[in-house]
Amino acid sequence: MLTSLEHVQIPVRQMDRAISWYTEQLGYRLSSRDGDRIAFLHLQEGPLLMLWHTNDDASHAHYTVNGTDFPVLLYRTTRIHELHERLRGLGTQIQLYEDGGFAWVLKFYDPEGNLWGVLQFNDKVDRGDVRQLK
Repeated sequence: MLTSLEHVQIPVRQMDRAISWYTEQLGYRLSSRDGDRIAFLHLQEGPLLMLWHTNDDASHAHYTVNGTDFPVLLYRTTRIHELHERLRGLGTQIQLYEDGGFAWVLKFYDPEGNLWGVLQFNDKVDRGDVRQLK
């Protein structure tokens, strides 16, 4: 029934700050923008990222499991150590940075309070076999 993931939506309170952070720190490019209401950003591959302006303090793109925050969105990279160092240098709140066996895992909060996850799979992992992620 479904063919692909079109875009993901996340809440932001300061649109200019969010656009700058995603483009300058994570490599997104701005595709389009409707004032301070919404903006679409993109990477070389994958779905669009839609930023929705909100004033709701409780709006964040993550959830909890037994009281621990988990990211809704996880990305792939081949430069996780470089990304970690960049984020640390910016004073970004890092939740997790470790070798999980199947991949290096990095979880961090953006300036809007959204939790992001990044994976750098180990060479031995078949990326299509999600059973290895347990």
